[in-house]
Amino acid sequence: MTSRHDAIAALERIAYILEREQEPSYRVRAFRNAAAVVRALPDSELEERSRRGALQGLAGIGPATARVIEEALAGATPAYQQRLEAESPPIADEALALRRALRGDCHVHSDWSDGGSPIEDMARAAITLGTSTSS
Repeated sequence: MTSRHDAIAALERIAYILEREQEPSYRVRAFRNAAAVVRALPDSELEERSRRGALQGLAGIGPATARVIEEALAGATPAYQQRLEAESPPIADEALALRRALRGDCHVHSDWSDGGSPIEDMARAAITLGTSTSS
């Protein structure tokens, strides 16, 4: 099995794509919450539950998120993530150039309002994407 980091990264990537595609907040939150559950579990419990097919016994893990976790732990890119990546339109060259020039996000919606992600997760996503959370 690979590390829990692969599962967390897959769950967070899916949440990011869903948010970018303006899917309903509850879908984004489901994947963000599942990432938090995986982050909090001891490695041994995560591996044991995955091996037994018992991830859905954890609060915050449903059928879709359990499948993503199991596929990521097995070393594969989850099918759900692959599908979203394939269906998500690429960012145009002009938008990429603008994005590279930005030092942060100009407008965000967190779970403090009508968004689907906590501020901490949004900051982590910005770091992963290579943007800055401060000037």
